[in-house]
Amino acid sequence: MPHSPDVIIVGGGLAGLAAARTLTAHGVSVLVLERDATVGGRVATDVVDGFRIDRGFQVLLDSYPEAARVLDLGALDLRPFASGALVRRGAGFGRVGDPWRDPLAAASTLRSGAFTPLDAWRMLRLRGRALRAVDGTRVGRSTVTTMDRLRANGFSDGAIDRFFRPFFGGVFLDRALTSPADWFDYLFGMFAAGRATLPAQGMGALPAQLAAGLPGDALRTSTSVERLTEAGVTLAGGETLTAEAVIVATDAGTHAALLGRGESPAAWSGCATLSFDAPTAPIDTPLIALAGPQERGPIHHCCVPSVVAPSYAPAGRHLVSATVVGPVTPDDAALERAARLQLGEWFGATAVAGWRLLRVSRVPYSLVRAVRDDAMATTLVRVAPGRYAAGDHLETPSINGALRSGRRAAEALLADWGVARRD
Repeated sequence: MPHSPDVIIVGGGLAGLAAARTLTAHGVSVLVLERDATVGGRVATDVVDGFRIDRGFQVLLDSYPEAARVLDLGALDLRPFASGALVRRGAGFGRVGDPWRDPLAAASTLRSGAFTPLDAWRMLRLRGRALRAVDGTRVGRSTVTTMDRLRANGFSDGAIDRFFRPFFGGVFLDRALTSPADWFDYLFGMFAAGRATLPAQGMGALPAQLAAGLPGDALRTSTSVERLTEAGVTLAGGETLTAEAVIVATDAGTHAALLGRGESPAAWSGCATLSFDAPTAPIDTPLIALAGPQERGPIHHCCVPSVVAPSYAPAGRHLVSATVVGPVTPDDAALERAARLQLGEWFGATAVAGWRLLRVSRVPYSLVRAVRDDAMATTLVRVAPGRYAAGDHLETPSINGALRSGRRAAEALLADWGVARRD
């Protein structure tokens, strides 16, 4: 470990690691300080009894431009979900598909009960608009909410309540769909242009790949930063480290504590995911099952990651992932009982009774609600001379936003130092 790196980066999540990769590529020495024992922050995978359990339900959209720029997607061995979703209809499920990828999906979508023929026509227009928004240049400027946009476009209550609210409510962690309409346009375009995927080794493979590309002395885990100093940082144990510059690449709450500015933790959306060991897959296709508008239970959506990526479960077993959006009871036993009742209605009480709970993953600070426009995101990376900031809370609440904010903070530093940019 260098005694005095050029730059100290506080936080070893995606933003901090992306900043470190950009700086080291330009010959700048860095030291990444991560308070947890492993890198990744909220993007992590734990192995429990041979099952790969991501912290909360997460996917990587392979159409994200920053992911393609920063990550080696081929090495991640991405396994795609099928386009569309299963929607609750009566006692069963109907399938909403993507007719642009699968022409036969048009019939199943109309039979699903989620869309009328007019809704299907409106989806065509919405898809075209979204694909024109994939450059992301207008994200964060809209004063219109996603719900306002859908209603203004004439979508029926059935389409909103059976598809948009559960699907994008899960993406935003907000069933009310209050996110800006231009952020919805961008994400809809990302789904239309690419696929939701899982890395074969779990979502934790993303930060692991970024960290593996750094010099061996550039990363220090299990290290908490207590405060910033004029010359660098002071660690929780009293140790001081010096550097020419510091990048704070943490969650919004830590960002505010260290720099005296940022989002309040109250501006976050959270979720909880129950992971079960099942002998058979209740959903035998790589699709997500969405809760209906009249559900009696906490589960918002459910999928079987081991059907998408078999490496998520030991041979002969399946991993079932069921997610709750919003405030969740702190009582794991009560949450499990309520979830089993609801999932028993979906897949059969006898089958669900045979599942073994592996873990309840609570992520109360999953997504910050702020969506920054491009101009504001560019200005937020510079805090003071020699002090920079990164994190998805300064960009868009997404993997793409985290990666891009890290790169932007590094590029701002390089520009201030007069270092030529390398694309």
